[in-house]
Amino acid sequence: MNDYIELAKSVALQAGDVMLKYFKQGMEHKFKKDLSIVTKADEEINKLVIESVEKKYPSHSVFGEEESSDKKSKMVWLCDPVDGTWPYSKGMPVSAFSLALAEDGQPLLGVIYEPFTKRLYSAVKGKGAYLNDKPTKVSNLNIKEATLNIEWWPEAEYDIDAAMHKLSISTGAYVLHLGSIVNACSFVAAGQYEACIYAGTKDKSVDIAAVKVIIEEAGGKVTDLFGNEQIFIHDLKGAIVSNGLVHKEILKYTRNLKPSVQKHAYSVSAA
Repeated sequence: MNDYIELAKSVALQAGDVMLKYFKQGMEHKFKKDLSIVTKADEEINKLVIESVEKKYPSHSVFGEEESSDKKSKMVWLCDPVDGTWPYSKGMPVSAFSLALAEDGQPLLGVIYEPFTKRLYSAVKGKGAYLNDKPTKVSNLNIKEATLNIEWWPEAEYDIDAAMHKLSISTGAYVLHLGSIVNACSFVAAGQYEACIYAGTKDKSVDIAAVKVIIEEAGGKVTDLFGNEQIFIHDLKGAIVSNGLVHKEILKYTRNLKPSVQKHAYSVSAA
């Protein structure tokens, strides 16, 4: 595991340099078919991860947000090169890089790097979680004192915003929308937030794989929106990421969610 985590940390720092290199207001970007944004940084970092893994572990697979290298291996690196591409493309410094190594779909280790304030989170299963190589733990606050983060977008399968607004009105929990699920979850690992609720489903395992091991090694809990464990080489059913103490309370508002996909009324060419 030592060699694996050192590779992950090294790649994370290099990815951060790439993010900073391209970061500016009004940077060039393009729209994908699903109307999500991709930048040069996303593509360059994704290639960096594939090349770095292939150089050291040529039999391992890499699943990336923008590009993958599928070797049909049980060892899979899962990468979100720039989580929060939309705010990143607008010159907002809230995005983060994440990378995990999973075996048979279960994360063994993960790193998250937020280059704007140079916060590097890392964890190996069974070895604790670290922020810049110092131990980090989730908070011990309850739902009435909680700060929650929600990440939702127009075509998300589950309308978590409505459910979490009801929770907020009922309990007084404070709700934020940071714009990067990975960065928001890192605040849970640092004890600054109590939970993040994520609507991501199809092709979104790369967003949560590193989060899973870091949060749980920091003493928290990660499940799907219905309280179940997930396999991180498949599509997800959203995610609840918490300090563990507020998990059951959140589930009261999410466990009965039904899919309700809202289709855009516009096209890429019109955007």
